[in-house]
Amino acid sequence: MVQKLACVFIGAVFTLNLSLSFHVNAKVRGEAEVKSIKSEILNESRELLVHLPNNYSRYKDTTYPVLYLLDGQRNFAHTVGTLDLLNQSGMAQEMIVIGITNTERTRDFTPTYDESYNQWGISGGADNFLDFLEKELKPYVGENYRTNNYAIVSGHSLSALFTLYALQERPELFQAYFAFSPSLWWHEEVVFPEAKAFFASDSDLNKYLYINMGNEGGNMLSAYERYAELLNSSERKGFTFDTELDTSESHNTTALAGMSLALQKQLNSLRPTGAIIQEGIPAVEQYYKDLSAKYAFEAKPEYKAVNHAGYAALNNQDFDSAIAIFKKNIARFPNKSDAYDSLADGYEANGDLAMALEMREKALAMSFEENVENGSYKTRLANLQKKIAEGTGD
Repeated sequence: MVQKLACVFIGAVFTLNLSLSFHVNAKVRGEAEVKSIKSEILNESRELLVHLPNNYSRYKDTTYPVLYLLDGQRNFAHTVGTLDLLNQSGMAQEMIVIGITNTERTRDFTPTYDESYNQWGISGGADNFLDFLEKELKPYVGENYRTNNYAIVSGHSLSALFTLYALQERPELFQAYFAFSPSLWWHEEVVFPEAKAFFASDSDLNKYLYINMGNEGGNMLSAYERYAELLNSSERKGFTFDTELDTSESHNTTALAGMSLALQKQLNSLRPTGAIIQEGIPAVEQYYKDLSAKYAFEAKPEYKAVNHAGYAALNNQDFDSAIAIFKKNIARFPNKSDAYDSLADGYEANGDLAMALEMREKALAMSFEENVENGSYKTRLANLQKKIAEGTGD
């Protein structure tokens, strides 16, 4: 009885220490910094708001997509928060976020000069801003951060007009485009003749586009509907897109509401189907090789795709294959707590409770370092400890 009480006390102290350690070491997920780049093309300096993924400093060999966020001051905070929330559920890719601050917004985001809008500022500098992105900013980011050559550009209103202009003018610059409430009405819908020809082409267009509109009416809505018709009539191979008309949102909130959907749908555009996952790891790896060629970036099997393949084997009671797949994920993501928790599931299903316990303890310990929610790991560990205790008669 005394021995059991001592064990309970030691366990309670261990749990308390872990809890205290978590609170003492709690920190914001990811890393944020402000950088400045001198642009000869724009003849000015630009401040960049940079956010690095939660695991950026822990996975030294991992490369990441880059989200180039226009109207950086306005959209940086909510984008980083939304992305991190989705990351924790495996619903979006971990990305480097580059928020580009504005100096002369109307100049940079409009493709033509329209003197009737001079009260907003001189217009028509979109091509020059594209030069800045292509020749200065993207090379700077590639030299200073670990990127995998997959790039997304995101804009709202006038900067969403620019986003769509970038797609049709220099589609090689980005693989994905987010356009929230684009001002397609600009200069009597000047972008439409080229847009029509662009989407009517029969060449491959291996790109993804998310475009939305809120409760806006007038020429904002009519131009959006006209553009959506072009998208729906396009037969360009490899091109995928999603349109959202959400009348519950205003012009000022479509970027906030749309970012979550855009990030999720963009990831879904890259993910293998359930049928491919059921075929096992060789099929998954071949899928990502094909994806690399299609989108011209370094595509590696996503953690969740491999994890799902492991559970597919587990559901088929192919325990050896499931365990091998889970180990493969650990080899690539050695600091990911969920990877050890999944391997524990494999061992437990196979009846190897000792190894399952070791992996459950590893998952919990790793969760503090990874800075993720760990209530489920604590519960699973406690349930397994109880199962072992009951099985041995203690």
